[in-house]
Amino acid sequence: MQLLTEQMKEQISNTYPLYSQDGKGKEAICIAKFFIANWTWYILEGNFEKDDFMMYGIVINGMSNEYGYVSLNEMESVNVHGFEVERDRYFEKKPLKAINDKQLQTLLSSIYSEEEAV
Repeated sequence: MQLLTEQMKEQISNTYPLYSQDGKGKEAICIAKFFIANWTWYILEGNFEKDDFMMYGIVINGMSNEYGYVSLNEMESVNVHGFEVERDRYFEKKPLKAINDKQLQTLLSSIYSEEEAV
């Protein structure tokens, strides 16, 4: 299943390449959202790497929510009992702080609340 078109990958890599949003915290712009079951990926950046497209963002899965890298090829190959990762086609890019996801906001608060208060 193709999650991103070539045009979308080009746009992401040109506008939000890897490391382009370092230090922005809750103000970082989320550019795409993927999901399967109780797993959600909020993507912030991406770059072409050989025959793959590497992305960086936050994964929310109810147990270990964290920042990390994810391979588009790997996401496209996931198939769990007939279910595949999907892209939220209605998601519009916005700052992380504006996304209505309680687990995401809890993670962001735990990471950035002390830094912002200093």
